[in-house]
Amino acid sequence: MTDPLPHLRYERKFLASGASLAEVLAGVRQHPGLFREAYPDRTVNSLYLDSPARRDYFQHVNGAANRVKTRIRWYGPLSGHIERPTLERKFKRGSVSGKTGCPLPALHVNGGIAPPDLNAALDGAGMPENLRTALRHLEPAVVVSYRRHYFQSANGGFRLTVDSRLRFLRLHGATGAMTPVPDHPYPVIIELKYEPRHADEATRVAEPLPYRLSRSSKYVLGIERLLAT
Repeated sequence: MTDPLPHLRYERKFLASGASLAEVLAGVRQHPGLFREAYPDRTVNSLYLDSPARRDYFQHVNGAANRVKTRIRWYGPLSGHIERPTLERKFKRGSVSGKTGCPLPALHVNGGIAPPDLNAALDGAGMPENLRTALRHLEPAVVVSYRRHYFQSANGGFRLTVDSRLRFLRLHGATGAMTPVPDHPYPVIIELKYEPRHADEATRVAEPLPYRLSRSSKYVLGIERLLAT
């Protein structure tokens, strides 16, 4: 048994180089698609898992058409008692992507995630055994944290997220301790997300966004930042 094929959608990413968060948010609110905030903004934290050889990283940078990324995601403070973490598997199938999720037992993050605690959470999730077996071949690779604003178009066909304050943390294998990677200025990242049935409208919606289209992956940025420091 393998992961079920997720609901697939397009995700177009833009880098707002040279623009402040306030300028990007003002532009989104003035967009002719009448984007309005769909949820309160919040901090997003992701612990990415990869093989020791960083298979998923290299598949992305080499442009593999079919690839997957695995992460544990939670919202709010980076450390403390994490009540509802989720294991997510994000799939790429050509130009569309999607994800599956599996709730995990609560985690306590106190400056890191000890490997026994991480394994206990994965063991206690009740996931299919073949998936749990696959995860045993992965290890923590990097933690990514950022602030996200959420918007939806007036017609409901397009979601747009604005990510800022991007930062990365290195994990130390034996203890699971997390240490911040030295700050590096990253531009605000905009993601436009829509189902294939809205593809004909997508160019019209994307045109007012005066930013550079990018294949940016926060996981890839994180690994490259680790390699550079």
